[in-house]
Formats: sequence, structure tokens, C-alpha cells
Amino acid sequence: MEVLRVQTIAHQSKEATIPSMFLRSETEQPGTTTVQGVKLEVPIIDFSNEDKAKLQHEIVEASKEWGMFQIVNHDIPNDVIKKLQSVGKEFFELPQEEKEVIAKPVGSDSMEGYGTKLQKEVNGKKGWVDHLFHIIWPTSSINYRFWPNKPASY
Repeated sequence: MEVLRVQTIAHQSKEATIPSMFLRSETEQPGTTTVQGVKLEVPIIDFSNEDKAKLQHEIVEASKEWGMFQIVNHDIPNDVIKKLQSVGKEFFELPQEEKEVIAKPVGSDSMEGYGTKLQKEVNGKKGWVDHLFHIIWPTSSINYRFWPNKPASY
């Protein structure tokens, strides 16, 4: 069974021909929010905090309350982050058949590999995303079957 990928839909479509299940009216699209009173901010977690129990607590709480957080003082050099972004972009620019080599099997419950997530419908509309996901920790859990050979810098 062939899986229809988001990138394929986008390349084959023009704005007027994107399938209606993915189109959202202006009122359904995220917009600029004007918050009155206290402004809500995504939690910022400082990885330089030497109190590991407190750090773990902050991560758990931010995950429960927000589902996300920003990390500062993580010591990952900017050039490494830029390289990760660049190689990720290169991967998604590969021809579709090259990405399919590491696709997770249809019907698999695994998160690993190249895949497409057509999210649950909300008001008759679907969210959509292509992704490449790896489990990298613990290192004994790494499954290189889902790691691409291209781009070479991967």
C-alpha cells in the first residue's frame, strides 16, 4: 500500500488545489494573540542548573503544563545546530523514492523512520506533517535501519 506523503501533496498542488481536508479558513488559522493582563510565556529551562532534581522537576512540570519548553545554556554549539538544520533540509529535499528507503512500515506502531502524520480531524480538517524520527538514547536502542545514507553528511 503506497502512502501519500505531505511533501508529494504539496509539490503536486497549487494553493487552489490543495485537498480541502487540509485547508483552513482564516478564522481557523493560528493568528497573533493579544493577551490582556499577565503574558503567558513558554517555560525556559536552564541546563546549567547543577541541582539535577530541580532540573528534572522543571522539565516534568513544563511538559505537563505546556507540552514544550525552551532550553538555555545547553552547551550545544550554534554551528552544530546549524549543521543539523542544514542536513535535515537536505534530507527532505531528496527525491521521494530515496526517503522511502527508510520509511517506517505501513501499520507499524513504531515512531522511528521516515513517515507522514495526518493528524486527527478537528472540525473536519486534518493536520499534516512528514517527519524523520530516531530513538538515540539509550544508545543500545539505536536502530540504524531507519538512518538515511543520503545526504552523505547525515
